[in-house]
Amino acid sequence: MEQFAKLPRWGQYLATLALGVVLLVAAWYGVISGQRQTLASLTKQSQDLEAQIRQGKEAQRRADELQRQIDLIIRELDVVKTIIPPEPETGKLLRVFQSFARDQNLDIKAISPANVTKGDLYSQQPYTVEVAGGYHDLAMFFDKLAHMRRIVNVADLDIKGSSQTKGSATITAKFQSIVYMQNPDAFQAMEKKP
Repeated sequence: MEQFAKLPRWGQYLATLALGVVLLVAAWYGVISGQRQTLASLTKQSQDLEAQIRQGKEAQRRADELQRQIDLIIRELDVVKTIIPPEPETGKLLRVFQSFARDQNLDIKAISPANVTKGDLYSQQPYTVEVAGGYHDLAMFFDKLAHMRRIVNVADLDIKGSSQTKGSATITAKFQSIVYMQNPDAFQAMEKKP
């Protein structure tokens, strides 16, 4: 310290300045460069987290879209189940036939279900139906069957003039009314195939 005091005033300033520069350079490389490394590390972590957040948002968007598609498919399946139900629903179907016939002033002489025939994807059950009434009434009955939500086909139609003059029955008709159902076993077998 004595030698420092012996230096001229400008020498003391120069020595103090040199010491300040050495301390500043040491601080820069020791403290500040370490902080820069920490800052760079934190910046990289922040960028990685932001990338993960973007990926998460994209995955959530895809999951929401898939859920919307699943909901749409489930609604479509519900519609298909009303058109081609998994069960024959014989009682309900017979009530509908009777209601349609009554609305058209037809007299149902007989309804008899036949055995279910299984197909690849669907099954069908024919009903032999015999009715008596007017020709146009029979046509309106078929029109109502055609406009049912469920698929019903009419086959083997045999119309004869009525020999009875009782009531308004001018014809008798015998036909097969074929209703269709899903074949769940076939769908399950298809799902198991690779």
